[in-house]
Amino acid sequence: MVLLRRLLKNRKWLIPVVFLIISIAVVNITSKREHIFKSLEMPFVTALSPIQKALSGIGFSVKETLNAIPQFFYLKQENETLKNQVAELLQYKQNLIEYQKENQELRNLLGFRERSFQYDLEAAEVIARDPSNWFNVISIDKGERHGIKKDMAVITDKGLVGYILSTTSNTSKVMLITDERSSVSAMIQRTRDNGVVKGTIDPAPNGYLKMVFLPHDANLVKGDIVISSGLGGLIPKGIIIGEVEESTKESYELMQYAIIKPSVDFLKLERVFVIKGEKEAN
Repeated sequence: MVLLRRLLKNRKWLIPVVFLIISIAVVNITSKREHIFKSLEMPFVTALSPIQKALSGIGFSVKETLNAIPQFFYLKQENETLKNQVAELLQYKQNLIEYQKENQELRNLLGFRERSFQYDLEAAEVIARDPSNWFNVISIDKGERHGIKKDMAVITDKGLVGYILSTTSNTSKVMLITDERSSVSAMIQRTRDNGVVKGTIDPAPNGYLKMVFLPHDANLVKGDIVISSGLGGLIPKGIIIGEVEESTKESYELMQYAIIKPSVDFLKLERVFVIKGEKEAN
């Protein structure tokens, strides 16, 4: 009783002592009535199970997210690397296609050069087009120091391109046969009828040629090949100019003219040959 009174007077010791007494009692009871507490434990476990599962799921998701962050950056970097590799492969493919086309073109030109053994040919590349005469004047990378002179004929393996208009030391300007100032003596290969092929003049469609001064009785058919006649000495004889698209008699019926489709695609010119003359016989 004395101890109890002292505890009541000194309250700061009261709570720890009460807690100790309750703990001893709980331990004593649970050791003897364990089955009672086990039966009380199950409802609490059951009630808390969904919460536990939810917390466990959240924890797993957070863990997976944290683990995925490095993987995300790795995949992003790998994706960028693959994109760059694909871009490089596409460029390689494009270069390969271009090299194949260039190789085939050079083979064709080489074969043409070997076939044209009678001419002294100078190979050249187209380097520019005159802005004021986009379809009618081009520049090539060969000039006086390569033996190029004014009025020399310019050809490709497809046919006549034009002739040298002017030269510098390392370049030359070429007037295409589509220029309205151009005039080339020509003949129909099949019938041997002579005429003059002029540049784009009405009624010829843009890019086509007009062959004038043809005899009124010339028997022309679509597809007839037109070649240079060699008259006038400017263009050597026998170079293909194009083919007849249609023919029309003049109103006074003394002459007729023909619309000629050029054999050369002037919009795709890249390489040409300049005829510097005929080779001397050995």
